[in-house]
Amino acid sequence: MDADWSVELGGNDPALEFPWASPDGTQRFVDLSRRPEAISALPEAAQYPELANILTVLNGSLSPWLTAKCDVWIEDELGEAEEIYDARLKVGAYIDLVRRNESERFSFAQYEKWVKIAAAGLRDAGTDDPIACEFIVRRCWYHSDSRPDDESEPGFYVTLYVFGYGGGEPRARALWAEGLTRSADILLGLLA
Repeated sequence: MDADWSVELGGNDPALEFPWASPDGTQRFVDLSRRPEAISALPEAAQYPELANILTVLNGSLSPWLTAKCDVWIEDELGEAEEIYDARLKVGAYIDLVRRNESERFSFAQYEKWVKIAAAGLRDAGTDDPIACEFIVRRCWYHSDSRPDDESEPGFYVTLYVFGYGGGEPRARALWAEGLTRSADILLGLLA
């Protein structure tokens, strides 16, 4: 398993509004920690039960995280750097994560520490399976009921990318699911 971490805080790098909503209002943040039954309404979770299980775990009462967004895709065009996996396709996903405890959302040093520990923990797992994970610290603009709509407080969030590689979709999907499970296990242990 390959695992790495990075930081993307530049002006053109992805950032998150939390809670978020699409411009047309048809999509929005759903607090799965308060409404776990809403997982079944997420198209990605309905199509990929492995993702639904991980979302349940990451939003569970013992988790220090909340999931904000996610997506899943399958690609058969792999980059040059991915040739090491000797695969024909990959199943990939991202999950955006914020800390459940609002006071833990604003320390860059803490977020950097968490992603370093998570990546090292996955690398040290001792498996050569063709799975790749990356933890990225990014900027998040947090909105609160106590502040007017046009004000937000800058903080951070983590985007987790997980990829499983294989000669066919069943193998790639199984490895992807394993990567999701291992990543969630590591994330659950990242306490303040």
